[in-house]
Amino acid sequence: MHPISDKLISWYKKNKRDLPWRNINDPYKIWLSEIILQQTQVVQGLNYYLKFTETFPTVVDLANAPEDKVMRLWQGLGYYSRARNLHAAAKAIKLNHKGNFPNTYESIKELKGVGDYTAAAVASFAYNLPHAVVDGNVYRVLSRLFNIDTPINSTQGKKDFQLLADELLNKNQPALHNSAIMEFGALWCRPQNPKCEECPLQAQCLAFQNKTVAQLPVKDKKIKIKNRYLHYFLFNYKNYVYIQKRTEKDIWQNLYEFYLIETAAARSRAII
Repeated sequence: MHPISDKLISWYKKNKRDLPWRNINDPYKIWLSEIILQQTQVVQGLNYYLKFTETFPTVVDLANAPEDKVMRLWQGLGYYSRARNLHAAAKAIKLNHKGNFPNTYESIKELKGVGDYTAAAVASFAYNLPHAVVDGNVYRVLSRLFNIDTPINSTQGKKDFQLLADELLNKNQPALHNSAIMEFGALWCRPQNPKCEECPLQAQCLAFQNKTVAQLPVKDKKIKIKNRYLHYFLFNYKNYVYIQKRTEKDIWQNLYEFYLIETAAARSRAII
């Protein structure tokens, strides 16, 4: 057992948040929480998790639901491909696994919308399998602890950080270890204003010793931002408001919106 893991687990037992997807081993609900929390903060995702588990208590309930109902429940969370992938994966579980959630890392990863991190999270939290999770919080903790400036979104960075996470993993208590390091990154080793002065890992933290905490982790800027100019029209006739469904493979696919015209540049005055 690694001494860093020991300290993280000890910290976690005293400081963890009480969240509904913790202290359970239901793979469906754990998977659901992980998909919702992708690119979504806990404070925002919590109510969506509660709505989904109440409306669809089992993965078969989710699989049997019409897509429009799933999308309406997801409304407001953004990144709507997550909801479509969630629904498709539930259907695959019903069809290919007789409604039983897959129970190995490899079979979980085969689900649509599931990558290395989510497969490791569900495998460890639901089945206590020894797979180390590496999410944004874990990248931050590891990059600071070991003062690593390799970009976390580079091919080499992803490989190096996964190997390091695997090395630190407490294989006897993988679920507890993974929960601890993720929670530590969320609450203590935060992106801004980390609690370095009170940190139980201060003595081991090379970034603290080298005064590089604020510079880590490093991320390559590869995302190109494209401006799009959408001009919406409100058609109201005899107390009816007219909308359309987006059917193209584009943003907000299969969601409803007002009629619009898209232009290549911004307009300073009305189109009509």
